[in-house]
Amino acid sequence: MKKLALLLLLVACGKKQTAESCGALSVTVEGQPLPAMPNGFARANIMNGDTSYEVDVFNHDQITCEKFIDKGGRQVPDGEVSVRAFAGGDGLMGRGVGIESHTQAGGEVSLVSAKPKAVGDLVQICADNISFTPQVGKNKGKKVVVKGLFTGKYCGETRF
Repeated sequence: MKKLALLLLLVACGKKQTAESCGALSVTVEGQPLPAMPNGFARANIMNGDTSYEVDVFNHDQITCEKFIDKGGRQVPDGEVSVRAFAGGDGLMGRGVGIESHTQAGGEVSLVSAKPKAVGDLVQICADNISFTPQVGKNKGKKVVVKGLFTGKYCGETRF
């Protein structure tokens, strides 16, 4: 009986995340939930031959795909709240999350949708309970917890 319980536990722990099993996106700062971020964009980040996929979600609709994939950056509107997840790449920066200007590499972050084939495809990334304390930005020194499904419309590639 003990062997069966251990086997079931190992199978459950090794189960691959899916969009359905990931759960709704939840982001808290010092235990307080951030407002909804219903607008999402996705891109392929290509650097030194490595490709990772990123989904950024925003609390506003003042950004376009063209601005999102511009490697020169974009103007951030006053009051913007944004959170991102990236996955699918290799090395230290192959997966992680970020809030505002802070990026947290690593953690249980995975691409749960198919890789996009065309602009407009939905990209979904699951972050599994990532906890960190930003070193920069307006959330510097505060505990941030990110978990759940990031969904964004694919805008294309950004080459660095």
